[in-house]
Amino acid sequence: MLIAFSREKKLMENQWMSQSKVEEALDEVLGYVVRVGDATSQLVNVAILLGDNANESVSGRSHRLKSKSKAWAWLGASINFVFDEEHCERAYNNDVTRAAKTLSEAKPKKKPAKK
Repeated sequence: MLIAFSREKKLMENQWMSQSKVEEALDEVLGYVVRVGDATSQLVNVAILLGDNANESVSGRSHRLKSKSKAWAWLGASINFVFDEEHCERAYNNDVTRAAKTLSEAKPKKKPAKK
């Protein structure tokens, strides 16, 4: 009986560890899918919608231009309807955050010291 209990306990521990690994793998896959979706949105923004900023998503651009154009306001509302009501604003903030990160990671060229 003790051996059976020990085996069952070990099996439960292995299953718990396996579930943790599965959740970790799913998180990695979800992150990958989000990055691919964002890259696809940026490609569509530049290649199809003739955007001039290769790092801006369609959703972010829709939010940025919603007050300047009825077409962008309509597109943004449609995107928000499909995803959620704050999707375009969140995408815009993500675009800005990503740009700020890129700028902060850029190392300025050092000018040679004058003698």
